[in-house]
Amino acid sequence: MSEYERVPLEPWSAVADHLRAFAAEGEASESGEGIEIAVGDSTFLVARDGRVRAEMPLHEFEAGDVDALYFDHDRGAVRVEAGDVSYKFRKPR
Repeated sequence: MSEYERVPLEPWSAVADHLRAFAAEGEASESGEGIEIAVGDSTFLVARDGRVRAEMPLHEFEAGDVDALYFDHDRGAVRVEAGDVSYKFRKPR
């Protein structure tokens, strides 16, 4: 886990900054509800209330009560931990 940087959802600006950097080759759109990034044909949404949704061509993921994201910018990955569920979103290459 040491290669991942833990980023709590509060302060929100840190999460938004990390997601914008993560989606540098794609798009990021932010609203009062949260921020959604699109990279290739995949999307990753983080809501301020702790909901996370990821959509990739072959699967979808959704979780609630997330209080932090784990970023590995070098490997192009964001990990979500929610209770006993762990999910890794990787940028399409």
